[in-house]
Amino acid sequence: MTKQAIFFLSLLHVFLFHCTITCAQSPDITQILDKSGDFKVLIRLLKNTGVADQLNGELAKSNTGYTFFAAPDKAFSELRSGTINKLSDLQKVQFLQFHILATYVTLTNFQTLSNPVPTQAGDTSAGQFPLNVTSSDREVHLSTGVVNATVGATLYSDNNLAVYQVDKVLLPLDIFSDYKPPEPVGESTPPVAATVDQSGAVTLAMHAMFVLLGIAVNVAAVLGL
Repeated sequence: MTKQAIFFLSLLHVFLFHCTITCAQSPDITQILDKSGDFKVLIRLLKNTGVADQLNGELAKSNTGYTFFAAPDKAFSELRSGTINKLSDLQKVQFLQFHILATYVTLTNFQTLSNPVPTQAGDTSAGQFPLNVTSSDREVHLSTGVVNATVGATLYSDNNLAVYQVDKVLLPLDIFSDYKPPEPVGESTPPVAATVDQSGAVTLAMHAMFVLLGIAVNVAAVLGL
């Protein structure tokens, strides 16, 4: 074998090795969310709890893939103040794992799932964070027992990981059984001062009427004399 042939074989080996390493690289959930935008709160929670590293590591060796439901910053802002911060470290991990299914599911395959659906936080038994899924055509709804959410845009999909945006933060019943959403802002009521002014106006009008009536009675009495 000539030196030229050996050189080209070496280049081919390096190229194939590089392709193998590149192709074997698994997706990074925080990078996916960062590129999608508007997921700063979720990214921070995933990093602080270690769930991001856990999911990324499992993706590299998974045969069934994963499905991740991503709530945007707007959804977190709609929660009652302190809802997530008051959780223990373990509860924060369980809360995030509740947004993960340990299988790759396409939008059309949600209707094949059997309720309750197990999440990464536990199995389908009571107290183990099951999730209920309803699907018709390409519309998918999720129910946690606390909130009802709708699956929106597909943020990422590669046959090993599917990331879907959801319009609500998924609050598992086993952690948030006593959760009460913030009261909606109703129509503004008339200022108290306005009511008082109106009442005062009525009182003044009645007072003036009685004064006029008294004057009329006195005039009548004088004329009668």
